[in-house]
Amino acid sequence: MSENYTQTVAAVSTPHGRGGVAMIRISGPDSAEIIDRVFVPAGKASPADAPRRAVYGRIVSGKTTVDSGICTFFAAPASYTGEDMAEITCHGGVYVTSAVLEAVFAAGARPAAAGEFTRRAFISGKLTLSEAEAVGMLIDADTAERASLASSAERGLLSAAVTEAADMISGALSQLYAAIDYPDEDIGEISESDLADIFDSAGEKLKALSATYRRGSAIAAGVPCAIIGRPNGGKSSLYNRLCGEERAIVTDIAGTTRDILRETVSFAGVTLLLSDTAGLRDSTDRVEAIGVERALDCADSSSLVFFVYDLSDSLSDEEKIFARDFVKDHPSCLTVAVLNKNDLSRMMSAEDEEFVRALHRKTVGISARSGEGMDELERAVEELFDSGEADISDRAMIWNAQQKAALDRSSEALACAIGALRSGELPDAACSSAEEALGEILSIDGRGVSEEIVSGIFARFCVGK
Repeated sequence: MSENYTQTVAAVSTPHGRGGVAMIRISGPDSAEIIDRVFVPAGKASPADAPRRAVYGRIVSGKTTVDSGICTFFAAPASYTGEDMAEITCHGGVYVTSAVLEAVFAAGARPAAAGEFTRRAFISGKLTLSEAEAVGMLIDADTAERASLASSAERGLLSAAVTEAADMISGALSQLYAAIDYPDEDIGEISESDLADIFDSAGEKLKALSATYRRGSAIAAGVPCAIIGRPNGGKSSLYNRLCGEERAIVTDIAGTTRDILRETVSFAGVTLLLSDTAGLRDSTDRVEAIGVERALDCADSSSLVFFVYDLSDSLSDEEKIFARDFVKDHPSCLTVAVLNKNDLSRMMSAEDEEFVRALHRKTVGISARSGEGMDELERAVEELFDSGEADISDRAMIWNAQQKAALDRSSEALACAIGALRSGELPDAACSSAEEALGEILSIDGRGVSEEIVSGIFARFCVGK
């Protein structure tokens, strides 16, 4: 362990600013001594003498009383970090909070780095890496889906799924090792075919877990989603409908939207990084032309695009050419044709509507003004991201590319091990591949993962967690 992690650290764990209370967290081997220096209990028992019980008293800096508050001491290993730890709750003024923290530093603690408390919990084995990542995601969660995904991982569902597959592989490996080391001994009745079946079963579990990445990533990272189309087609009305409030100005004047409006919204079980854009048309207005250019750039960088078409008007050749070229040039982009204004007289021809339906992944008819058809749009997005499945709070899911890559590499290595066993190769070949698979799986929970990766994860945390 680095020398830094043998020191005692402290930080404010509540948001900066004025509030009813603030909490200063302390963790490390000198926590009890530091508390004795800065906290004077109102009764006879000190916080260290009564672990896990809130003790009222005075908070002091030297001989000066800074504030009154509550201190709770947690003796190792029964604490969040697995170390001796204490939490001081004081009044939430900016000056008072700073003064209490300075007193703790003067008593021997050093400032905690971003995410250091959770990193110490990981180092001490209180949390796996996936659980620690989930803590950070839970703090930052700004949608119900992000909170549910983080909660499931923080409660250990992903770790449990990883451990189950790892145990299956390690159990089969032990049988292979025994067969190699003691070829003349009767070590059990399990055959190489049975071992291959075990690896195959573990591989299926890994593939199922890997398949959750599409939805997990769509929730955690969010899906860049652009709303594009010609002026006055209803883009801003759709944007407002998805946001649940009037965020964009809507008028009957073409070109009202000039710049890109952005909002993060929860829709159809995923997180949309939503952008409302300027209407696509040639314009001599310099400002509008810049807006159109930005709209095109936004669409180019999006993973999901809502193409808004106006059913109350005919489809122009310009719209057809742009839509056809965009779909051709962006084969991996998911496009949804939104046929808007279906509450008005229909002017789009059946031929043009067929063109639109054939071009895009999904086609939905709506009225952005009234909300009619929004449930159909929601189902379309659910189908694109497999987000209409069971409640994510009760299932194991992955959400970042590193996790998916580890699972996919593990599946590939297991396939090699299975091939070696079923083709009659020497057990050593199967062992080598199975060991590689096991290492990849365990890296998801931080076992064998590089210091660079771990540091990168905890650097995204706030100070005090």
